[in-house]
This record gives sequence, structure tokens and C-alpha cells, in this order.
Amino acid sequence: MPLFRYRTGAIILACMLPCAAEARQLCGRDVVPFAEMIAGLRAQPGTQVTRETASLIELQDSQQLILWTMAKPAGNRPAAYICRKVVQEDGQVKILMTAECVGSTPGCDGLIARVLAEQHKATAPLRQR
Repeated sequence: MPLFRYRTGAIILACMLPCAAEARQLCGRDVVPFAEMIAGLRAQPGTQVTRETASLIELQDSQQLILWTMAKPAGNRPAAYICRKVVQEDGQVKILMTAECVGSTPGCDGLIARVLAEQHKATAPLRQR
């Protein structure tokens, strides 16, 4: 079952934009160049590609309860790594979302907004229960 179908008590968003001199991590993984990041995630046991389009790759890590959305860099579109981790906190199931985007602030903000809109649309039936 895809992770985004879990009933969520709350969605917490923490967007982190890159700092050139700092090594960054998302959900316990070092942020590396796009092709290397995808290869590393695909090689991890329990991880499978759930959707791939011309602009996005989604991977589900069923062992760690993580859903990755990776935006492919192209033209003026930035590369972005988005990690949604399912956790239990205060008796509720929550999704902690973090993102790392390599590009201009407006381009990154637009990309994150698009992913959040897709997530909101996909989880709307669950919130109506």
C-alpha cells in the first residue's frame, strides 16, 4: 500500500533550501547529485519505484515508511529531493516532510507547492472519513 494513503493526523512541512558549503541530509541520507541519489535509493532493500514521469520519480521505502519524490532537473527546472516519513507522535500518525531543492527560490517554491497540491489531492478522500 503506498505510504501517502496512510491516515494522517497532521502534515508537518519543513522546507530547507541548500547552503553551498554545508553537507545536507534528508531522512538520514546525504544529499548527493541527482543520478547518484536515485541510484542509491533504488539499490536500498525494500525500496521500489511507484511512479516515474518525465519530470518526477517517486520511490517508496516500505521498511522505513518513507516516500521520496525526486524532481528531475531540466532546463530552468531545479532538481529537488522531497522526503515524506510516516511517524507516530502523541498517539497520532503524522507525515514529516522535508525538502532539498537546488535552484532559485521562486523555482523551488513553485516545485514544492506543486508537490504539496498533488499530495493534498491524493489524500483528500482519507481526510473526509
